[in-house]
Amino acid sequence: MSISKTKLNYLSALASVTCMTAALGALVFYFLLPEHYFNWYPFIPIYFFVLGVFSIYMFDACRKHMPKKLVLFHLALKIIRMIFSVFILVLYCLAVRDHIREFMVTFIIFYLVNLVFESWFFLAFECNRKRKKENEKIA
Repeated sequence: MSISKTKLNYLSALASVTCMTAALGALVFYFLLPEHYFNWYPFIPIYFFVLGVFSIYMFDACRKHMPKKLVLFHLALKIIRMIFSVFILVLYCLAVRDHIREFMVTFIIFYLVNLVFESWFFLAFECNRKRKKENEKIA
């Protein structure tokens, strides 16, 4: 199975962003707020990394089979991600009931970081794709 350049770039950038965010969060919990650390913290970066991997594979499949609906598909993935994330938050609040505020704030921070990263990445992808189309028309 070959991996596209876009997928490889996304996965390496996603791994970097996830590791940096997770390390920063761990440092904050360890040095600044040790009393607010909760046992489910490692789940949050893993969740967003797995969600990112799923997103790029779905995006790559859409790019190959429905390239004209790429932007619409990207927005649909964002909505699905938001709904699933709200479900995870509610499930945590109902099932675990420990450090709810800390979990929710940390989860939302990770959500926003990943939202900004993913939006930046796909905006750059669309700009490159548009530039390539314009260059093909000129040539």
